[in-house]
Amino acid sequence: MIPDARVGKPTSRPRLFDPRPARAALLCATAALLPVGYVLAGAVPLFVLWMWENAAARRWPWEPTPLDRMLFLWLALVGVSSVISPHRDLAVPNAVLLGLGPVAALAPTLRTLRERPGWVRNLFAAWVVGGVAAGSWVVWRYVHAAGGPGDLPQLGVNAAGTVLLASSLVGLGLCAAGGTTLRVLGVAAQVPILAGLLATFSRGSWLGWVGGLVCFTLLAGARSRRTRWLAAALAGAAVAVVVAYLPVQARALSTLDPGRNQDRLLLWRASLRMAAEHPWVGVGFGAFVREYPKYRLPQDPNTAPPFAHNLPLSLAAETGLLGLVAFAVFVGALLRYGWRSLQRAPPGELALQAGAAAALSGMLAQQLVDGTLQSFHLGLGFWLLAAVLLAGQPTSDRVRGIPCRAFPS
Repeated sequence: MIPDARVGKPTSRPRLFDPRPARAALLCATAALLPVGYVLAGAVPLFVLWMWENAAARRWPWEPTPLDRMLFLWLALVGVSSVISPHRDLAVPNAVLLGLGPVAALAPTLRTLRERPGWVRNLFAAWVVGGVAAGSWVVWRYVHAAGGPGDLPQLGVNAAGTVLLASSLVGLGLCAAGGTTLRVLGVAAQVPILAGLLATFSRGSWLGWVGGLVCFTLLAGARSRRTRWLAAALAGAAVAVVVAYLPVQARALSTLDPGRNQDRLLLWRASLRMAAEHPWVGVGFGAFVREYPKYRLPQDPNTAPPFAHNLPLSLAAETGLLGLVAFAVFVGALLRYGWRSLQRAPPGELALQAGAAAALSGMLAQQLVDGTLQSFHLGLGFWLLAAVLLAGQPTSDRVRGIPCRAFPS
């Protein structure tokens, strides 16, 4: 006997297969494969299972959230921008992929966390295992590149930095939430993860990690002196490596040299011109690369960049001010709901919530000088973390009780 999805009453239909354990396992596999660059190996079967599960239950493949209206408004604006774009052959598929992200990652993760509130530990543990593998891989490639930046076969240098900074901060939350054994293993996992992060030589990723670490200390450290000491120890170790290892030190100091960042400054100037000429709906989501040659300055070494290396600038150019404002409102509301969850979380869960908030904040901080979250692969990580922050928020029975009209009885 299973409950009827529309009226909440028992029905005589036998359950031939319970998809919930398989869904939870595939989510863990997706989290573990995300840092090493093979997330689709877990996300594709997860998406297929998710669609089958909801079709069998005669309901929409969605889990209601308090932010649905803001999320759908942003996606709708991106869709309109892409449909009217002169590059709709590129923009429309990109907009479709953007819309698939919440369905493939946010919705199944959120439902799983509501069914199994403590399961976030398993998700984060799988993520950290993948981060250890990714960090070790990056270090190995750095050594064999004779001093060149380390990366991952399926991810570039900056994207590798993104997944590693998130793995470190998620692992910090797991470490602070666990007992002595888990804490020791969590600290040990930070070694290959942070070594890989340094080996990417991605300054934006370093910036994001520092910002995320500060965020974690403020959110989780307020209730735990041990957590503050752990964060301080990681920060001290990172500073020691930067001071002692001259290549890393030189890379970090180059951030302050305008001459060595001239290409990025020229890219931003051209992106501003593009956004100014298409102020309302932009050039179409993902069409930046095609429009950029029209705005490229003569001395600019960037010939066909895929994005503006600044997420707000990219969104302004591709989706216009309407799309940028809608995205900012959605992210602001997401962080506000995450803050509410943190305020009422018990001590053990507080660290996990703080780890998710710190990882999300660190990724967003990196996007001020990068655009890695615009890829479908890394975007899935954003939706996984968003689900963790939203899992503690109540959803009204009125929203939960809406039957799926697409599957009439």
